[in-house]
Amino acid sequence: MAHDTPQPQPASGHQTRTASGLLSALLVGSLLAGCSVVGPDVIRSGRLAYNEAITDTSNQQILMVLVHNRYEERGSLLTVASVTANVRVSSNASVQAGFGDDSDYSGNLVPFSGGFLYEVNPTISYIPVEGEQYLHQLTSPVPIGLLAQVTRAFPDPSYVFTALVSSINGLYNPDFLFGEDEHDPRFQRCIAIISRLSQTHHLQWIKDPEHPDRLSLFVDRSARESTDLLRELLQLLGLPPLADAEKHALIPVSSTVYQTGSAGVAISTRSILQLIQIMSAAVQVPPEDERDGVAIRFPTPGLMGREVRFHYSVSKPERAYIAVNYRDGWYYIDERDQFTKAYFRLLGSLWSAAMAKSVGNAAAAPVLTVPVSR
Repeated sequence: MAHDTPQPQPASGHQTRTASGLLSALLVGSLLAGCSVVGPDVIRSGRLAYNEAITDTSNQQILMVLVHNRYEERGSLLTVASVTANVRVSSNASVQAGFGDDSDYSGNLVPFSGGFLYEVNPTISYIPVEGEQYLHQLTSPVPIGLLAQVTRAFPDPSYVFTALVSSINGLYNPDFLFGEDEHDPRFQRCIAIISRLSQTHHLQWIKDPEHPDRLSLFVDRSARESTDLLRELLQLLGLPPLADAEKHALIPVSSTVYQTGSAGVAISTRSILQLIQIMSAAVQVPPEDERDGVAIRFPTPGLMGREVRFHYSVSKPERAYIAVNYRDGWYYIDERDQFTKAYFRLLGSLWSAAMAKSVGNAAAAPVLTVPVSR
């Protein structure tokens, strides 16, 4: 008996709609999965980029002010008040499915397609840094308390003392030298001893319990090295020696003018503006600019100025930590110059703090808001 062989039947309308709906659901699900990672991806790709851009341009601003100052020109700064990143997400999808006889089944099925896009349009607000409060921050000597905090934060505090301390008990660290005998090697030795005692944890800055605004140097004499160094330090500072039975020294510190016979340490500190002048003098300029009087001719630099170098090049430097283009040339810090980088970082930290404080105390500073879009 002959049996009929079942033949393939065309897909019904219900089957077609079901398959199409399934493919649509899969596509929408994949797009929603993509949306779930938009937020973290925006942070990963944007936060470091914004931070690096702000840091780089802040350094460039400071270097440009030093260059302007070398040419006796007024430089200005803008601080970034806020960065608002607006994210726009868009997507599109299409699903096409066809069913027919087995002879042309594969040709009637068209794959689904979809698209997903997000873009970030930041709005950046700047505040000009200026005014009486800002000038006060620039011209005021660095507080002794801040000096103590900064020196504790660095493995080698000697360059911080060299930059910020202008005198200690009558031992001067002049900004510039106007004579042959103005440099006092005793200052360097004094700073070297204080730095060494700090590194070995035999010297600490402590607050007076009865007067929190006053600081003292606490020096431990438990080690032979610290005993010998303390003896030399007291001699350099013009202070009386300690008795052999005393296990430690507690030396009060003040920011008053040194007077002979005082029992403590009188420290005078520099202002940010003094640091700017010292570092501006270290900016190299074309010889003709200095010869023709276009650029300032500074006096011989003191201890700090001798260690700082800001180079000039006609072409863009290849190994620059930071560089700015000005007057048909490039001014830059060589990335291998650790001394200049250290002093520049210190200046930048103090300057940024001064800007933040002056802007924060401003009543109604003008704000420049720049929308950035494609």
